Amino acid sequence: LQAAMVWRSPPATRQGRQGKIYYGTQVTITPPSITLFVNDPKLFNDNYRRYLERQFRNELGFAGTPIRLFWRGKPLRELERDQRRREENGSRA
Repeated sequence: LQAAMVWRSPPATRQGRQGKIYYGTQVTITPPSITLFVNDPKLFNDNYRRYLERQFRNELGFAGTPIRLFWRGKPLRELERDQRRREENGSRA
């Protein structure tokens, strides 16, 4: 999975935030389904999602096979904690 994502730069920032993919795992075999754990699924536009799907298909040898990608974001409490940390670090600068 990592090889499919490495060479292309991540999606452009939205609302001052960068989309980050932490890791991915294959959750089912038929059809191949991959769950990607990300900071916020809303930060990844449809073009980037299609790009990753094509890359997975090419890199993993699934030519002509439908692939399902699930985008799973951080739980709300982790997002709130990260926001507080950003605010604290910003006020110290």
